[in-house]
Amino acid sequence: MPDNPRGFAQQGEGYQPPSPELADAYRGAAKFDTVEFDAETERFLIEIAHQVCSRRGWRMHGSATEPSHLHALVSWRDGTRWQDVRGKIKNILSLEPSRRAGTVGRRWFVEGASRKRVVEQGHFDYLMRTYIPKKHGGRRWTELLSWLEPKRKRGR
Repeated sequence: MPDNPRGFAQQGEGYQPPSPELADAYRGAAKFDTVEFDAETERFLIEIAHQVCSRRGWRMHGSATEPSHLHALVSWRDGTRWQDVRGKIKNILSLEPSRRAGTVGRRWFVEGASRKRVVEQGHFDYLMRTYIPKKHGGRRWTELLSWLEPKRKRGR
C-alpha cells in the first residue's frame, strides 16, 4: 500500500515515497479488505507457485513474500504469452485462500501485476542475489539457496 514506510511501486510510475493520502483513497475504493497472509500461507503460496511452474515445464528461479504479496521469478522456453503464465499462476494461487476463507469471487491478488521482463544478466543476478533473498521479510526461496529463514519483524 502507498502508506508503507519503505515506499511503494506505482504502475507506470515506478517506486514512490510513502503517501498516506493515496493509501486512504485506495482503501476507500477497495471492494475487499487488504489481505495479510500468515507465515504458513506465505510458504504454501511459494510451494504452489513452484508446483504450477514444474507441471508446465516453466522454471521458478526464486520467490519471496510479504504478508500482502508474493514475487516469483519465472522463465519458460515455449511460446506461452507472459499474460498466460501470470494468469495461470495467480488463478491457481487464489484457490487455496478461497478454500480456507470459504469465499467465492474474492480477489486475493491485484489485477495485473508486474510484467517487468528480465533481459539482462545483471538484472537477473540482482533479483536472485539481492532482491529476493534480502529485500523481503517473509518467506523466501531460490534455486540456489532453497528456503531462507525470514527476517525478524517487530510485532510479528
